[in-house]
Order: sequence, then C-alpha cells, then structure tokens
Amino acid sequence: MTSNSSAGNSSSSVLSDLFLLQSRRLFASIYFLIFLLGMPGNVLLLLVLIPDLMRTGASHLSRLTGPLQVNIALLDLLFFLYNVPVMFGNVLFETWRLGYVVCVTYNSLSLSIIFADFYSLLAVSLLRYMAVIHPTRTLAVSQRLIVWACVFIWALSFLFSIPLWIHYTTVEMEGETYCVNQMPKQQLSLYFRLLGGMAFLPPMLVMILCYSSIIFTLWVRRGLAVHTASSLQVNRRATVVALVTVVTFVVMWVPYWLVVFLMKDGELLTTGPTYLASNLTTLLAYANRCVNPIICFSLSSQCQAGLRKFLRRTGCCL
Repeated sequence: MTSNSSAGNSSSSVLSDLFLLQSRRLFASIYFLIFLLGMPGNVLLLLVLIPDLMRTGASHLSRLTGPLQVNIALLDLLFFLYNVPVMFGNVLFETWRLGYVVCVTYNSLSLSIIFADFYSLLAVSLLRYMAVIHPTRTLAVSQRLIVWACVFIWALSFLFSIPLWIHYTTVEMEGETYCVNQMPKQQLSLYFRLLGGMAFLPPMLVMILCYSSIIFTLWVRRGLAVHTASSLQVNRRATVVALVTVVTFVVMWVPYWLVVFLMKDGELLTTGPTYLASNLTTLLAYANRCVNPIICFSLSSQCQAGLRKFLRRTGCCL
C-alpha cells in the first residue's frame, strides 16, 4: 500500500540504477512466487469451506465460524487476484503505468482488505471466547447474524479507506506519471495515528484478553463444568488453530506497519537498508496470505476432513 512509484522515484536519485534494477527484479520474482503459492491454496480452502456451510451435521460453532473463515479466504483471494499483480507491475517499473483507476483502487483496497481480515479474526476470537467461557450464549447467535457481521466488516473496512480513495491520484512530473498520496503531512500523520490507536490497538487488546481467558480456562483450570472431556479436547484443538492464525497475522504485519509509520512521507527511502526494509516488510505481510491455508490444512481436523472429502469427490487421492 505504501510502496508506489513515487517512492521509487525519490530513491533513484541516491540509490544506484543497478541496485534499483536488481532489487526490482528480485522483488518482482518473489511477488510472482507468492502469487503461485497463494492462489491455489486459497482456492482449495474455499472449495473445502463452502460445502461445510451447507453441511447439516456440523456443530453450531462450526456453522458460526464457517462464514468468517470463508470471508477471510475470499479476501485473500481478492488480494491475490488484484493487489499482487499490481504490486508485481509496480516494482518492475520506475514510473506508474497502470492508470488513475488502478492507482486509487489498489492502495485503497489494500487497506480495506487488511482491516477486513483483521476484524474477521476478531470475530472468530469473540466466538471462540463465547464457546469456551459462556458456551450456552453461542446458541443465541445465528449463522445469518454472522453473515451480516461479515457485511458490516466489509463496510467498516471501506470506511477506514475513504481518505485513500480521496487523496490517491496520478501526477505528471517531467513527462513521467507517478501514483502518489496527496494528503497533507499533518493529516496523513493523524490518519495513521487514528488507524493505529483506534482501529487496530483496541481490537488487538480484546483478542489478547479473549485468548488469555481461553488458555487459562482450557489448560489451567482444565475447562468449566459444562465441558466434557471430548468437548474440552475439541475446544483446545480449535483454539490452537485460531490462536496460531492470529499470532501469525500479527507477527507478519507488525513490521510492515512499523515501516509505514517511520516512512509515511517517503523521506527515508533514499538509502539501501531503508529501501530494502520497506520492500521486505511488504513482502512479509503479503506472504501472510499464503500461510493461512497451510495453517488450516495442517492444524484443523475439520479442514483436513473436508480436504479428504473434496479429493474423494474429484477422484483424487494422496
């Protein structure tokens, strides 16, 4: 989202042309590899998750978390279909060659998808908390309510990105076109502080509290009286999957956001280390989209069972 042609142009005056050319080729190759790894994984995850939504024998909690998992997979798939190819082209060329519409939608959608993913994980954390700490209360939550929650998450994430829709544009400089954010520096600083202080940090603290309570209940207190030995084991396994997903998301995205805060004006991209830091943290964040299917298929017994059913239906075998 922060890596655009204007940043590449501002650094070209200090960094050597050979360094920029080699680094662009390297980053473009890695983006292409991320695309090749992430697309099949997320498509396969969707093919496994969608039939589970229709399955009548699934547990009530699985029917509630199912739409959220599908929402995350759809967001990741949208990211791979649109944002990664644009980023691939962006790092290949020194100037912006994709037009005004792509400039605005690429940067705005990047932010929307990030927060939609994040709030979907928050919703899963809250449902997991209710299932462990207050298991009877989840019975009052319907799958239709979760679907509306997904719609609300998309709308809220779009709301956060409105300043980017307004201020990103293409500009002509010395006969070349660049995709830039024209928001004044003070407004840009306030915007990122609000995103971090109000849209990111409080939900993160809520998730920390939820999983702290869940871990204490399932592993320290050995579950509540309402949990049988089998349900305790199921809840532990599902909690591990959800917790690993959240921790992986945070670990892979926090470096990116640190760089966003430090380099939001593009003034620190004029040296090799800072240029590499900006692009490497972006790659790390984008690679998170490849990790989610791996986590699901390696740790979730529900996804493993769904994968086996899918392979049987399609006539495949391992």
